[in-house]
Amino acid sequence: MNDIGQLSLEYLFIFMILLIIFSLISIPLLTESIENTEDVSDVVKTENMLNQLSSHIKYVYYSDEGTRIVKSIHVPRDMRIEYKSSSGRHYLSTKVNLNDNTTRNVMVEVPCKVTFKNNPNYYYTNVYNRWYYNTEFKWINNNKTSNVDINFK
Repeated sequence: MNDIGQLSLEYLFIFMILLIIFSLISIPLLTESIENTEDVSDVVKTENMLNQLSSHIKYVYYSDEGTRIVKSIHVPRDMRIEYKSSSGRHYLSTKVNLNDNTTRNVMVEVPCKVTFKNNPNYYYTNVYNRWYYNTEFKWINNNKTSNVDINFK
């Protein structure tokens, strides 16, 4: 009877050691996987929001001069949205901070120059993680240049 009890304890002891070793290996892998998934999710949400902005800009740009629309926009995280121009092409861009302390630049092409806050000299704006229910997209004409202005309200 005593040998059977000792054998059971040895099996339990071996099982516990294997469980601890398995945990030490698998938990860091799971943590890294979760962080990578969160990074991808943040980048995709940010890119979708920029695509939505691009869609509204295209609508205003291809409509008649003086067009103005008001839309609701959800911003998935705090960010700085910038207008950039490169090789005659126009972009909205922002940076996404990843869990490994690196940044990823997310850019979406737009058909025209973009300004912010009803000011033809503002090429960036800071927005925060929330809904902007009265985001205004409108034409602005300024000294031979036309652009679409975005005003987050």
